[in-house]
Amino acid sequence: MPIVSKYSTAQIEKLVNQLLDVLHSENATTELSLMCLGNAISHVVNSSVPAAQRDAVVSHFNQALADAVNHKAG
Repeated sequence: MPIVSKYSTAQIEKLVNQLLDVLHSENATTELSLMCLGNAISHVVNSSVPAAQRDAVVSHFNQALADAVNHKAG
């Protein structure tokens, strides 16, 4: 069963497009883009998620990322 987001598709697409526009405007390679996005994710988790919940949040994020990548590739 798909997870229903409390955020609209338009909100999500707008932010993703803005992030990708910045990476593109800086001519960021795939490696640099992944490093920067990873650093941003680490910052969000470390600054916004209570320490006791970080492992669970990161685990769920990792699974969602793996599912999204596998779904797109298939």
